[in-house]
Amino acid sequence: MPKPFTGEEKNKIRSLLLEKGKELFTHFGLNKTGVSDLTRAVGIAQGSFYLFFNSKEELYFKILELEEQAIRERFVKWLSENEPITHSRFKEFLHLSLNVFEENPFLRNLWLEKEMNELLRKLPPALIDEHTKSDTTFMEPLIKHWQEKGYMIDSSPKAITGVIRSIFILPLHRKEIGEDIFPQVIEMYIDFIASGLIKKKQDTI
Repeated sequence: MPKPFTGEEKNKIRSLLLEKGKELFTHFGLNKTGVSDLTRAVGIAQGSFYLFFNSKEELYFKILELEEQAIRERFVKWLSENEPITHSRFKEFLHLSLNVFEENPFLRNLWLEKEMNELLRKLPPALIDEHTKSDTTFMEPLIKHWQEKGYMIDSSPKAITGVIRSIFILPLHRKEIGEDIFPQVIEMYIDFIASGLIKKKQDTI
């Protein structure tokens, strides 16, 4: 029987799986990366992978969560430096959000390779629900703050979060919408959302 990993070894292997997993998933995509590729890159037996993650999809999802957490921290900093939130600044925030995802090779695969559909199909629904709630947990305090400051309309923060999140669904349907008109559609969609959520008086600030 192989010698069990020590706690220190487990932490190191888990970190390596996250690091090498990001590299392999970014380069080859979710479907073309196997558990054997991941364990080979880390230097452990294939069966040992399941001591850390139940599936390659779960590893992929954990990397996704870490990437999004880093992005959220960047957004919080940007937003704190750009108050008051006007129509134009909110549009800038939405564009920044989309650009950050498009410029991140790992996250871009979710759109270009339709890997989100694969994740949604194979991951436990409870894990997806928890991730969705984390988006709400991040956005709701910001939305309530903007409402208290008088920047944003007084509607349900949860519903407003859903409206903002809907922007990130559009790139999944880029081909159906039409590659030639997609940039224009995104621009119009962002303008509609900003116009609907930000109080008009903010543009005079």
